[in-house]
Amino acid sequence: HMNRRELVGAAGVVAAAGLAPAVAAAAAKPGHEAPTLPKSDESNKFDFARMEPQVVRPGGTVKECTGKNFPVLVDNDAASFLLVLEPGAVREPHWHPNAWELDVPLSGRGRLGVANPDDTFSVQEILPGQIGFIPQGYAHYIENVGSEEMRWVVVFNNTYPDDIGLSTTFAGMPTHTFTDTFGLPKGALARADKPDHTLFIVEPS
Repeated sequence: HMNRRELVGAAGVVAAAGLAPAVAAAAAKPGHEAPTLPKSDESNKFDFARMEPQVVRPGGTVKECTGKNFPVLVDNDAASFLLVLEPGAVREPHWHPNAWELDVPLSGRGRLGVANPDDTFSVQEILPGQIGFIPQGYAHYIENVGSEEMRWVVVFNNTYPDDIGLSTTFAGMPTHTFTDTFGLPKGALARADKPDHTLFIVEPS
């Protein structure tokens, strides 16, 4: 002698009791939580530790992660370098015409110097837990001012960041243009090293 409401409630209890073993069995099946989509052939992880540096100098190294060796970056306006500097070494003054730069220190004591278009400059130490930022096209340098190896992850908003270093500029222009610019006597830079490639990293002279 149950009314309609009591009858529906009782049916629900019976149904739930009957489904419980089935639900428990499904949950116990191996792989029940695995995705059902096909797995992509493209990785979202890049391992700096497993690669050889593209730039090797006495004062440090640079490992480059771009669209050339990390396909997921293509068309996503991103790239990253791992910069390692020995004590006293300098990432030579340079600029990136097509990208801004975000610096993330991992270890060591680094100094970041930036020359601004309004004829001003800034210089500051950037330590682990902090970041540095250089607007696109601004000339800058990075220096290890500590007594231990310095490691920075450098991030760009271009999959293939361009780099023009001071050594590149000096190598690509007549020496007298620098002598005249700096107000030096004629021939003052005659013995200066004119490299045939970008130095990237230099040690103290």
